[in-house]
Amino acid sequence: MNIEYDFFRPRQAPASVLYDAFQAEALHRKGRDVDEWIRLELEAVHRAACRYAADHGLHQPSMEEVAAAERYARGSADYGSKWAIVLAEKMHQARKMGL
Repeated sequence: MNIEYDFFRPRQAPASVLYDAFQAEALHRKGRDVDEWIRLELEAVHRAACRYAADHGLHQPSMEEVAAAERYARGSADYGSKWAIVLAEKMHQARKMGL
């Protein structure tokens, strides 16, 4: 889907960067078993989050923080968006708290 027409895509970084990483990896789901595509999507979002955080002075989330945000978003109609937004908020909050 063209990002101009993706109504779920967050408009501000880092959430948009995280969402784009998830969406790019999700394109490869076909032919993979569920455990593999879940693992690869988590890894893709984790890499994107750590890269963005390092470049912008934000908290670099652990893989568990990425997975926790993903679990929180499960079942939501806006799953990918919610995952990205929750994780982006964690990246900002942890920096403010000095973690």
